[in-house]
Amino acid sequence: MTFAKLIELLSKDYTLDIISSSEHLEIHDVALLDNKHEKNKSILYFGYDKQLGDCELIPSQCILAHKDKLLDSSLPVENLAFVPEESLFSIFNEAKSIIETRRSKGIYKELTKLADQTKSIEAVIDAASVSLGCSLLFCDMHFKIIASSTTIPVIDPLWKDNIKQGYCSYEFIKEVKELEPIRHASMNTAAVEVTCNSSPYRKLSCKVFHNRIQIGFLLLIEGDNRFLPSHYEMLSTVSNIISYTISFHAKDLFEESTLYQQVLYDLLIGAPSDVIESKLSGIHFPTKMCVLLIRPTKYLGRQYLKDFTYRNLKKYIPGTHVTYHKSGMVAVIPVKGETQIETDLLNAIKKFSASESVRIGISNSFSNIENFINYYNQANVALELGQKLNPEENVFSYLNYQVFDLFSEIKNPDQLGRFCHPALAILRQQDCKNNTNLYETLYTYLEKGCSIKLAAENLYIHRNSLVYRLNRITELCSIDLENTNSNFLLRLSFLIDRYNKLNTIQIP
Repeated sequence: MTFAKLIELLSKDYTLDIISSSEHLEIHDVALLDNKHEKNKSILYFGYDKQLGDCELIPSQCILAHKDKLLDSSLPVENLAFVPEESLFSIFNEAKSIIETRRSKGIYKELTKLADQTKSIEAVIDAASVSLGCSLLFCDMHFKIIASSTTIPVIDPLWKDNIKQGYCSYEFIKEVKELEPIRHASMNTAAVEVTCNSSPYRKLSCKVFHNRIQIGFLLLIEGDNRFLPSHYEMLSTVSNIISYTISFHAKDLFEESTLYQQVLYDLLIGAPSDVIESKLSGIHFPTKMCVLLIRPTKYLGRQYLKDFTYRNLKKYIPGTHVTYHKSGMVAVIPVKGETQIETDLLNAIKKFSASESVRIGISNSFSNIENFINYYNQANVALELGQKLNPEENVFSYLNYQVFDLFSEIKNPDQLGRFCHPALAILRQQDCKNNTNLYETLYTYLEKGCSIKLAAENLYIHRNSLVYRLNRITELCSIDLENTNSNFLLRLSFLIDRYNKLNTIQIP
């Protein structure tokens, strides 16, 4: 709203003398003039004429009370009006009410229109963040991050880490719930300040409801733009918009979760064993199972995961239980194998991956659900390393990447090369110099169990040619290919080269 428009509305009930007026400045908020005020051109300040004369920072927009003495009109105040002293606070309250009403109506209309267009909570949260001028995030009642602003990203280290992993740890949740403003907050959408000692950033929190039941909360984090009194009212408005978005466009997002889903989620966030045990008594996980970590190649939202991806997974693999995590799904599926899943099940997983355009990490099998987090980590490692080493594939079993996981645990992975057998460097140099294939020949021979027949077939060369190459290799590198220890070190060296992307050979 412009200064001129506000003066027009106030003039219906009050007497104001306009000293100067500019059309290019908008009014986003009102505040009382004091020695701590900011030089913010979008704030209309109220005070007394003598205060302005003593100010180091002259506001751009003012409404001042005066008696007999008029203020020097040469002061650099772009929008200025005088009011009788006895009317100052009445006019301030009226102006505040007008600005807040216009702002709330404006943001509500704008964001509900966006919700109808995009049907996306993420889009609404990001647009709301821009309107408020601060980073914003939305969590459910389990402190899982549903959406966070990207145009104004969260810079608070604590919440930045939470957003990265997609949820808050059990210990973090426990500490937050013990904060005084949280414990005494009313069951409505009124915003409260929830600053804690662990973070230097001020925060406002506001509950979000659906069908009169609290389903989560908004968290507004102060950054370069300081909180204004209007932020409290506007955050409450955003809460109502999120409720609107859920009611009309994401009803299933907050369906009551199953006990299986709750247990898996509690295990992920590190809930204490007594909390887990109390829920395990009424449910039964498979005798043998493994973990799948499923990530879409293109994220279409959690609702799509629930409506389509999860349902199709249940068709391919009956008896599956899931929870939602990091823009994907974590599933526990029944298996028969002691260490790795059976061929038919692996083929079903591959078909599901192709049909749903998802990448999948698969853990080894296990039998105690309380060890779930360890096998979740295996599936996560398999997915991460698989995408790094075999980006053309979409399904990755931990058993195939276990040794690479070992390599990744080394403090300085760049130093892995010093554990390699010197023969590999000699063969790479020889191949580069003479355009030969001795490096690939030795790798294939070892991968095929030192079988002349199988290695020759894989390399598409005659057995005699392979024997000639192997003799050449032993001569160049002074190695004994009948020595078990030498062969183990050579195979380990090829794996290190693979991890360091020096070996890109694929053996069928």
